Amino acid sequence: MKTTTSTLLGRVLVLSLSLSPSYAAEAAASATKTLSFPNSQPTNAVVAPPGFVSVGFETAFADEYANAFSENLVTSLADRMSVPPVIRIGGTSGDRVQFDPNLKNANKVCTKGECPNGSNAYFTLGPGYFEGFKTFPNAKFTIQAPLGDGTYNETQLLAYVQRAWNAAGADRIDAIALGNEPSVYWKTAKAYYDGAKKVQATLTKALGLKADQRIFEIADTLDGAAKSHKPYAVQELLAAGFDSDKTVKYAAEHWYQGTATTFNIDTLQAELMNHKAIKDRFGAGYMKSINAVLPDNGVSYILSETGSTIKPGAATNYRSGFGATLWSVDFQLAAMTRGIKRVVDSGRPTATHASWSPNNKGEDGRPVVRPPYVANLFVADFIGKDKPRNILSLLPNQEFISSYLMYDRASKRPDRVALLNLKAWDKGSNKDRGSQAFVIPVAAGTDSVRVRRLHSDFGVWATGFDIGGAKENVTWAGEQWTYKIDKGKGHFVGGKLQEQTIKVQDGKATINVPDTEAAIVYL
Repeated sequence: MKTTTSTLLGRVLVLSLSLSPSYAAEAAASATKTLSFPNSQPTNAVVAPPGFVSVGFETAFADEYANAFSENLVTSLADRMSVPPVIRIGGTSGDRVQFDPNLKNANKVCTKGECPNGSNAYFTLGPGYFEGFKTFPNAKFTIQAPLGDGTYNETQLLAYVQRAWNAAGADRIDAIALGNEPSVYWKTAKAYYDGAKKVQATLTKALGLKADQRIFEIADTLDGAAKSHKPYAVQELLAAGFDSDKTVKYAAEHWYQGTATTFNIDTLQAELMNHKAIKDRFGAGYMKSINAVLPDNGVSYILSETGSTIKPGAATNYRSGFGATLWSVDFQLAAMTRGIKRVVDSGRPTATHASWSPNNKGEDGRPVVRPPYVANLFVADFIGKDKPRNILSLLPNQEFISSYLMYDRASKRPDRVALLNLKAWDKGSNKDRGSQAFVIPVAAGTDSVRVRRLHSDFGVWATGFDIGGAKENVTWAGEQWTYKIDKGKGHFVGGKLQEQTIKVQDGKATINVPDTEAAIVYL
């Protein structure tokens, strides 16, 4: 028989289907946790922002994401949200780009530094680069004003911002960031404030903005600065005078979870798959910044650049395997309960912590979807698009399990519960996969609840279908996203959504969550 592209695709899909997860026979739970929460929304429940989930592309590589594959992935996210997701175009390279109108044979060239992909690389952009802002029609953008090394060139600054603004359309520019990690070149809060205000005045005039238009994003500080407030973070910048003119829309900081330099299941468990580690990292430093913005006075605090770890030496299955995926879910929901309005899942084609690589420039040599992408869809589905909700953390003091509750904001009744079992399990260990039982009280008259699962048969080191093949599948409610099979559109591995119905007994539903799995229970 002649082998065709469609034949090969069919074989890949059959293999994927043959290894779809089954939940018919669950192991007996090795531990039980009974949840308790008010039947009516308490005052400490936090607004679940409809635009909370976000992705980000490093400025110099944004044009490489402007393809049908990335558009499909962004659409899969946007379809789960009641508002357009915001794509952050920014990062280190965003302060180091220049524009050459005569560069017609390429979107960009790397001119110096760690070319072509290093964080210290400098780029010259041609007109073709800005065509990328015409893509992703169901999303908005945050763009970055290039501040160079603090002695910015006004002509180059305007060349980038105006072209991005015009290509995207003013209604799709969510914010303009005033630089990235500015303490690298402006050493004090006052120096950054003075320089950024000049840039803001220039942009306000050139773009015809209102004098009090909330459109600017400030800070984007290093995660080290956010922890230590040295030399400055959001708190110090607001004290220096930012937002005295009511033009700041976002105060942003960065977050990379992992600090270990050895990478095994023990450090994965200690640093990433660990609710206490996430809670501890929020600590005093980040909370100073968050509290400087709260209560909401028009400025939103966001984490505009995040990732599992960027420490050298970590393999892909550590940075962006299924263990890191569960970290992402817990981290995002923990951030939401602290009043953070957005978390950006950031990356560039060569960054293995990123949710996907859009082309053949990454270490895989081809476009791939990585498991943390699915964490974003899980969080978006937990927020939901049908009605406003408020979130409450149910197990703030646990280490290897966590849980969150969403209230229907209108009725103030419990609506859905997220359950995470962060106990690390590796199929290759040949150890039995344990299970955690969660006992959930439900409203009187409820006979059953529905359960959808974020699952991998392979455990913590699963890298997803594109990288690890069918044996390393990662699915959310039975749905999978790949480049090989669906070009990022998503498909149900078993042909339909996978959902369990759990009967309620004596006003309670008992949900077994295997080690290294997460679930949403619809009450």
